Parts: sequence; C-alpha cells; structure tokens
Amino acid sequence: MGSEEAFLAAQEDLLERSFQLAYFIFPSRAVAVRILSGALNKLKTQRGRENRRAYWRDKYLKRGITRISREEQDALQWLILFESDRFEKEQENAGGQTPESMAIRYIKNVVRMTTAMSSFYVNVGIHRLLHNYSTAETQRLYETVTERYLGADEYRRAKGALMGKLERRFGRLLRTCRTQHGELRFEPSQDQERWADLAEACLRAFIPWSTTRSCPVPSDFGAETAMLPPQLVGATAEKMDHDQVEINRCHAFIDPVCYSRLTRALAFDPPEKKLALPRFFMENTASHNNPDQSQQAPPLTPEERKSVSSQLSAEAARRRKAAAQFVTLAVDGVQCAEMDLSAGSERALEIEEGAELLEIRTSYQGDEVLLATHRVPYTEAQGIAPSRATIFLKGGNALLLDITPATTSVAGEPRRAVVRLSYRPSVLGAWQESHASLWAGIKYALAASLLLAAGWILGAKTGGDYRRLPQVKPPESFVAALPSPSTPSAQQLPTQKPPEQVSSYRLVPDDSIVRGGGGSDVPSVMVPSRPALLRLQLPVGASDGRRSLRATLRPFLAKADILSQSLRKAKSAASGAVATFWVPSTVLESNQDYAVDLRSRNSSGGLEEVNSYTFRAVAEPARGEDRSRSEEPKCSDWSDPACGASASNPLKKE
Repeated sequence: MGSEEAFLAAQEDLLERSFQLAYFIFPSRAVAVRILSGALNKLKTQRGRENRRAYWRDKYLKRGITRISREEQDALQWLILFESDRFEKEQENAGGQTPESMAIRYIKNVVRMTTAMSSFYVNVGIHRLLHNYSTAETQRLYETVTERYLGADEYRRAKGALMGKLERRFGRLLRTCRTQHGELRFEPSQDQERWADLAEACLRAFIPWSTTRSCPVPSDFGAETAMLPPQLVGATAEKMDHDQVEINRCHAFIDPVCYSRLTRALAFDPPEKKLALPRFFMENTASHNNPDQSQQAPPLTPEERKSVSSQLSAEAARRRKAAAQFVTLAVDGVQCAEMDLSAGSERALEIEEGAELLEIRTSYQGDEVLLATHRVPYTEAQGIAPSRATIFLKGGNALLLDITPATTSVAGEPRRAVVRLSYRPSVLGAWQESHASLWAGIKYALAASLLLAAGWILGAKTGGDYRRLPQVKPPESFVAALPSPSTPSAQQLPTQKPPEQVSSYRLVPDDSIVRGGGGSDVPSVMVPSRPALLRLQLPVGASDGRRSLRATLRPFLAKADILSQSLRKAKSAASGAVATFWVPSTVLESNQDYAVDLRSRNSSGGLEEVNSYTFRAVAEPARGEDRSRSEEPKCSDWSDPACGASASNPLKKE
C-alpha cells in the first residue's frame, strides 16, 4: 500500500483523523492526545442534543436557516478546534508560540467561531477578517450563493461581533488600526504572500468533515449555462435538507477550491491576493514557516487508544456517581455563574452574540466533572436563537436550561441573550424511594387490570376463539467462544456441549476496567464464522437490578444505534446482579470496537445512564487453531446467570 493509500485508509478511522487534526493545530503528541480525549468527553455529554433544536429551526425557517445540526463527525471536529484553545493559551502565556502557530490559531478561531453560528457568519469571517474583501463584495458573495438579501449593516455588525471575540481571545497579541476609509481592522502582517500556502492548508484541514469529498460549487460556475446546485442555493426549500444546505454553504466559503471558483465567477481578486492575516506582537518572532503543513504525525499507538478509552470511561463513571449539590456554568470555557442546588435557586446570566458552548460542571471527590454541554444556537443573521434543554441528574433530579434572546438591541452592537439555569428536584422520585413496596403493588395491580381488560375485549371480538401464540424454544445447549490468546478477553462463561448455537460472554463495566489493577484492556467478543446468538451478560448494581433496563448497542464513538432492547429484570447470583442482552452475531464486524449503553427509567419517565460496557469484536480463529476448549470448566446449574438462563424469545426487538 502506497503512502497516499495508507493515509486515505487512516482517514476512515475517525479517531485517527481526529488525532491528526489535533496534532496539526498543536504539534505535540502528548497534547494532541489530551485534546482528543477532552473533545470526545464533551461529545459524549452533547450527544443527542442537536435534534432537540429542530423546533427552533422550523420556527425560524422563514427568517432564514438557523445554525446547523451536525453529524457526529462534524461535531467532533468542531470540539477539537474548541478544546485546543486552552492548551494554546497556556503556551502563549509562557511565550512559547511561533508566528506559524499563531497564524494557524487565528484561522482556526475564525472558522470555529463562525461555524458555531451560521454560514452567514462564516462568509463574513472568511472574507472580511481572514481576507480583505469589501463589505459590498462579501455581501454579493453571500447573495450569489444563498439568494438571500441582507442589509449592509448586518454585515458590519457581524464583523464587529467577531472582531470583539477575536480581541478577547488573543488580547495584547493583536492591535487594531484604522484604514484610509475609516474602517477598523487588525493591523496586518507585512508579508502576506509567504502565508498564502499555510492559510490554504489550514482551510483545507478545517473543511467540515461530512463534506470533504464533495465540492458544491461547479468547476465551470460563471459560464452562461452554469448554475449553482439546489443543495447550495436551497431552491425548492420544502424538499431540501436545510441542515445539509447550511453545511454545504459553510464548505463553499471555507474550501479554497470552492471560494476561488466563486470569486473568479464574480470577477473578484483571487483569495491569495486578498489575504489579510494580522500581525502578532510577541517576543519570539523567529519563523520556521512550513507552508503546506503536510507532515503527518505517526498514527495513534494501541497504548494511546487505550489511554483515550480509559479516560472516557473514567469520566463517564465519575459523571454517573456525582451527586451534584453545587454546579457551575461556564461560557466558552470561562466560569460565569455558580448555583447551590440544595437551595433550589435559579441563576441567570447574559451572553453576547458569538458565545459558542455552555458547560455545566460539578465536583466529585475533589475533581471537576463535566455534566453536560449545550451549543448556543443561532439564527441566520439575527443573533442567538431561543433554546431549551433538560439535563437529568442522579436520582431523577433535573436542571432546566433556557436561552431567551433579548427583545431589543443597540444598533451596531452585538445582540445579547439571557441564559437561565433552574433546578427541579424529583419529588415523585423521593416518594417512590420511601414507598417502594406500595408503588410496586400499585404497578402490578394496574398491569393485572389492563391484562384482564385486554383479554375481555379480545374475547368479545373473536367470539371466545383464543389462539395460542407459537413459542420459541431456548437453545438446547450453550457454548462460550474463546478469543485468541493475544487478545484481552471478556470473562468467559462455562458451557456444557459444543454445538455453536449461542456464544456467551460476561462483559465488564467500563468504570471497573478503569479501576482494575490489570490495566485498561478492552474486553473482546468473538464473531463466529456462521450466524449465532451472542449472549452478553451485563453486571449491574443491586439497586439497578430491580429497575426497568434498556440496552443499546452502537459502534464505539458513534451515535447511530445498531440494536436496542428492553431487558428482563436482572437476575441475582453470588457474583451480583446480571442483566442479559441478546445480540445476533451478524450485526457485528470483526476488528471493530462497540459499546453497550445501559439505561434505566427514572421517576419522570426518562432514561438515565446506568453504565456502559465497551468491547472489541474479533474474528473467530480458523479451524485447527488452538481454542483451549479442554480447559473449559463445566456448568451444571443453568438457573445461575453465570451459566446462561433460557429465554423464550431472546431476539425480540423492541
């Protein structure tokens, strides 16, 4: 495999791709791994929140598309750009930055800040702050791509809001000046040409990952017969995916190839002639310019991957265990408010146009724990959009987050919004805990009544002709498939007979893997060559074993669910309570990592996380390889969950 082919193969690995981006921004291997871990941790707390904003997108559709609802890979890419900031600031405070690193960071911040808002802000940031196109030219570019016509004042106000945020980010390293026309700009670097290649490499790296293999602007755009495609212009809006239209527009303004085609079609100066990187005022001005930034870091090692996985598992475990009594609210990494939940208070603070990420944190055993993140939503060009979110806490309690835009604003000034964080304790949950037996009796009585009523109705409709439903018999015997000796394995379960109908594994909770003295090895589950059932046993706590549980299988680091089941009550054994999750082997691919998320119903009817179980699917050894079956212990008590209980229909999908 050639070097280019090897690189393309590595790009298919989202974890590797994320690491390479972090290394591109901050070329230190140790720091890049830390950036990756931090971004993945934020991604896990953010997962699922994007869809909750669909209401606001629909409501404000007539006023223009709101901020994009990203695919998982785009969200991770953005979080890497966000997470790297704190490491960059530490280096800058110590005076260890170079002109090249500052140029990369400036371009990264322009892209990160604007893609957090909308393609309108991306257009303004790229063409007014990274390049020196005029307001009229920037306006014409946006109108050509979107067929939306906003006043020049909106472009000036957006530029002012972005400049203010960049000034707060870089502080004394940047200086502003007035042009001959009175426009306020950052003082530019004297030699723009030498930065052209570096700027292009940065923009290529920051193209939204979901669009890297497509260029929405045709190569012949500008000819009499060439038109921009509907997925960019947004024509026939009722049939278009508005989120995809928005991300395509972001691509068109960021990608050097696309916006070169746009400027050429409009007869503007090419982007390399309009570059306007600012001058950075710092002591270390020695330049080691590497224009194309093509040097790739060596791929992630297995040890580094384990380190990232262990860190994520540890954070998830701490999040589950943290009984939040005192929380803090941070805006773009800066703590802005504190709240004592025992007082049941409500906190409110004002945020300014340009705010990107809200973080809710607490503490556990003296360390800070990230409970949740919330992206600040934006309208097309009217500033912050309304938004609401619910963050469920331990014990069924909840935090309600509400963002309300200000109804009035000062002309030319950034718009503002009010963020309210309120605490809602679960009164019903506390009552249930103290009346558990009574509550269980009520539930069983209601269930019995419903079953009797359903039977009466069914009998009345069928004239008393009841038909017995077919029963699915459990497998006659079970067998545990053993992984190869070189692969860390899940705890193997004893078996009786060799027919390969069911393979059974006892997984290990992620937090137990982290705490264990044997390191952070990820358990493995073997994928047989022929279709089979995989019986995954999920150890749970005694209290969780009495609750209604739901297990979901998904690829590791991905949001798409493969299989979801409501589980039977966990069974007790000497080793503790165990829930059983049945998985057909055909849904797994060898040499891939998977995660099982186990959740339970809280008092409010919502699902809250109980634990997660990570494993690696490995291929079945070829026939003739040593599988060490002769050393298998025998299992005589099939009623013990450690051996494998029967199920009338183990594959029933909810």
